[in-house]
Amino acid sequence: MDYKVFGCKTNKYFTERWLSHAYLDGKSGYFIASCIVTDRAKAKWVKYALEKVHTLKKGEKLYLSGCGNLKNGTVNPEFYTVYPEFLPYQDRIELLSEDPWDFLSSEGKIDEKKQIQEKIRSFRNLSRKAVFTRKYLVIQTWCDNFCTFCLTIQARGKHVSRPQDEILQEIREFVDTGGKEVVLTGTNLWAWWASSSNRYDESLFPSLVEAILEKTTIERIRISSLGVEFCTPRLIELFSEPRVNAYIHLSVQSGADPILKRMSRHYDEKKLHEVLADIRNIKRVDSLPINIGADIIVGFPWETEEDFMKTYNLMKEYSISQLHAFPFSRHITHESVPAWDFPDQVPEKEKLARLARLRALADTIFREFLQRNTTCDLEVLIEKAQKDTFSWWSENYIFCNEQNFSPFPWQEIVRGKGIRGKYIFQSL
Repeated sequence: MDYKVFGCKTNKYFTERWLSHAYLDGKSGYFIASCIVTDRAKAKWVKYALEKVHTLKKGEKLYLSGCGNLKNGTVNPEFYTVYPEFLPYQDRIELLSEDPWDFLSSEGKIDEKKQIQEKIRSFRNLSRKAVFTRKYLVIQTWCDNFCTFCLTIQARGKHVSRPQDEILQEIREFVDTGGKEVVLTGTNLWAWWASSSNRYDESLFPSLVEAILEKTTIERIRISSLGVEFCTPRLIELFSEPRVNAYIHLSVQSGADPILKRMSRHYDEKKLHEVLADIRNIKRVDSLPINIGADIIVGFPWETEEDFMKTYNLMKEYSISQLHAFPFSRHITHESVPAWDFPDQVPEKEKLARLARLRALADTIFREFLQRNTTCDLEVLIEKAQKDTFSWWSENYIFCNEQNFSPFPWQEIVRGKGIRGKYIFQSL
């Protein structure tokens, strides 16, 4: 079945689950994982889905999953009211939950005993029918932070963690079929096994990473977007390990206290600076330069030029080069967020101007980071490989291909293999 994934790594993980699950065996059509992080993101998948539904042949269906058709963690019974543009085509559409196991049990399509058996079978099937060479592994879903800019909380519901043994087993199954890299992800993954994603003092995430290092042989562990409030010295120290990728992505959002407070974030400027300073002091065993990324929202209501400059200077001071930034979305179509009607909305023109300034700064910092890597041996896990071409990412998240990376000559270049070599700096 053909598919299209919109949005985050969590969607990639559950897409793999659905495409490897027996429920879709023998069915034909198209699978779409939807995203609602901004109005623009919603518009993209809606447009794409409407185009696809018109191409369906007799007996085919459009299978929709992801945040777009969820409410409090289950299929939204009011989906066609929220998205009325799909109403004329509902006989050609099947709405799926995020997780196929939850869907099948809630719909009465599989009993509890068969559910357990299906989980065991699906671990193996996931590896054999992997959509991606690296494994996107959700360890925690949903969140109860209620940030005022966030719509995901309305879709996914309350914070839930997966058991450690189940996570380790899924990694081992992946390794047994030749897997090299696992990407730990979730809605608020650092809240793993805390009673709430607001209780960052209860997080057991460091112990999970330590267990993966000790009890599995996975070669590369990448950790997805992290909440600043969960960054403890013990956790940061784990990034000195060679098997943990030298890339740290923080959910920063803003560098200014007034904006963080109105976003309902759980950290302040002081905590941000402490965490970033600790990250910059990490001493990697392999001496690789650590790449820092950040999620940032520009133009949140009340954001002044002074507030914006605090974010700008934070990036500059700590050399944040991998920027995932976008202007604040009011979510005026379909669902909405609490901040959509806050006073002192920043004009769209000003949002875009600030975004352009941040991106220009990130480009400069990233060029400097690339230059630092010309003295290092890097490993690239190959995702795409043809006769004379290859591409994908290094351990510290540099996109490499045959033009900017020179492999050591004795290595075979095939999809799913790691190759070592030298990075060749090229001006962006």
